[in-house]
Amino acid sequence: MKVTLTLALLFGFVFGFAQCPPAEAFMKKKKTKDTYSLNSQSRSGSVASDESYEMSFIAHAGLDYRLTTVLGEGSTGTLNYEIYELVVEKKTEGEKETFKRTKKVLASSGSAEALEFTSDKSRKIFINVSITGGDKKKLACVGVLIETKRTEKTGF
Repeated sequence: MKVTLTLALLFGFVFGFAQCPPAEAFMKKKKTKDTYSLNSQSRSGSVASDESYEMSFIAHAGLDYRLTTVLGEGSTGTLNYEIYELVVEKKTEGEKETFKRTKKVLASSGSAEALEFTSDKSRKIFINVSITGGDKKKLACVGVLIETKRTEKTGF
């Protein structure tokens, strides 16, 4: 009985510290009231140094979005991200029409801390996250926060 209890406590302790906290834990307490709320498509997870992780989410029409990437406490290295969508381009050569998917970058780690945009239609957005310069033996916790609010109507 003591051995079973000891093993249960040991595994609970190890697994408790081996996993990253949920995405809500990465949100900072704000002094000013913010109208954005956390979207259920937000994710957090462990990323190894010099490896990349890609996720996608659906942006719906009529909503304002704010995307933020956060490196967890105690994690080392530089967090790099690229937020993009795949756009279908139509090309006409003579009488032949061809369609090609191209990557349209919306934001990257050098451009802004957070990306804010309004979606006029439903579309799929991709986020590619990587860590450079961190400890290769230790996984880093990364949070991708997706916050939404209703778009304010303008006009009459």
